[in-house]
Amino acid sequence: MKNKEIRKLFLTLIFFSLSGGIYYNFQEVWLAENGLSVSTISVVYSLCALITVSSIFLCSNIIKQNKIKKFACIFLFIKSICILGLFLLNNSGLNIIIKFLIMLDYALDVEIYACVYPMISLITKNDKIYAARGLTYSFMYYLGVAISALCLGRIIGNFVINNNLYVLLGAILSFMALIVLLTTDVNKYNKNEKSERNLLFKLLNKIKQDKISIMYLISALVGQISYSCILGMQISLLVNLYGLTSKIASMVYLVLGISASLFGFIVLWKLTFKNNYVNISIKLLGRVIIYLLAFIFNKNFLYVLALIYPAFTGESHTHIIDAPYINRYEDKYQLAFCNLKDMTTYLGKSIGVLLCGIGIRYGIRYIFVFAFVFVLIQLILCYVCLHLRNKEAREVQL
Repeated sequence: MKNKEIRKLFLTLIFFSLSGGIYYNFQEVWLAENGLSVSTISVVYSLCALITVSSIFLCSNIIKQNKIKKFACIFLFIKSICILGLFLLNNSGLNIIIKFLIMLDYALDVEIYACVYPMISLITKNDKIYAARGLTYSFMYYLGVAISALCLGRIIGNFVINNNLYVLLGAILSFMALIVLLTTDVNKYNKNEKSERNLLFKLLNKIKQDKISIMYLISALVGQISYSCILGMQISLLVNLYGLTSKIASMVYLVLGISASLFGFIVLWKLTFKNNYVNISIKLLGRVIIYLLAFIFNKNFLYVLALIYPAFTGESHTHIIDAPYINRYEDKYQLAFCNLKDMTTYLGKSIGVLLCGIGIRYGIRYIFVFAFVFVLIQLILCYVCLHLRNKEAREVQL
C-alpha cells in the first residue's frame, strides 16, 4: 500500500476496530452492572440489529459518492460522543438514555465500517486490498478483546481497571480514528460524476438483470446462515456442549478469532492458488464434509473439528469469494452494494442464530444438519458464480 491516503484509511480502521474490541467485549457485563436484566439486554441487541438494517437502507440512499468521507466523519464524531455519554451515564440510573445510545452506537458502527472500502475504491479497486481491510479489522478487533480480557481487574497504583474504563477508551480510540480520517484526502480522487438520488433503488433495478449479483447475494445469505448456525452462539455452544466456564470459552473464542485473522493474511499473500475452484473448495467443501461427518457419526472430536474449521477459515479467501463481486460495480454504486450485501448477511446471521438456538435446545446434531444444507447451497452457488464471472471476463476480452 504505497498510497499515503490508503495508509491513512487503514490507520483509521485500526483505531476504529481496536476501539470496538476493547469497548464491546464486556459491554453486556457493563449493561448488567447498570441494572439491565439479561432479557432486557437481549431485546436491546435485537433492536440494534433491526435499527441497523433500517439505517443501512437509509444511508444507501442519502450518501453520495462525493460525500462518503463527510458522512463517515460525522458518524465517527457522533459515535465518539455516544460512547463518551455512556461513560458519563455509568450508574446514573438513566437506563432509557443508555439503551438509546447503545442502539444508536451499534447502527453507526456498522455504517462506518461499510464506508471504509468505498473510500478506498475511490483511490483503487483491488481484491486483495478489499480482503486486507476485513482482515485488519478482525485482527485489531480481537487484539482489543485480548487487551481488555487480560487487563480487567488489574490494579495500577490505587486505580482498578474496570468495564467503565473500557467505555472511555472506546470513545478515545474512536475520536483518534476521526482525527486520522479528517486528515485523509480522498475527494481529490473523486471523478466528479454527478451525484444521483435513490442509488439503492437504481442498484436493485440493475441487479434484477444481473444473474451474477443475484446468485452472489443468495450465496452470501445462505453462507452466513450456515456460519451462524455453528458460530452465532459460539460461547453458549462451548459452555453447553463441553461444560466450559464462560471465561475459558471466551479465551477459546479469542484464540480462534486471532488465528483466523492470521491465517487469512497468510492465505491472502502466500497461499492463494491459481485455480479459484480450489480456493473455494478449501474454505467451503471442507465444511461440507466435516458437518456431514459430525452429523452421521455423532462424535465429540468431530463436533470440535466442526467448530474449529469454520472459525479458522472464516476470515480467509474473501478476495476470491466476495471482492470480485463488490468490485464489479462502479464507484457511485459501491457503497450501496456494500450496504446491500451487509443487509443480506445480517438477515442470514439472524436466521442462523435462531437455528443455532433450536439446535442447542433440541439436540446438537440438528445444528450440523442446518449448517450442512446451507453451506452445500453456498458451495454450489460459489462455483456457479465463478463460472459465470469467468465467462463474463472472456466475453469482455472478445
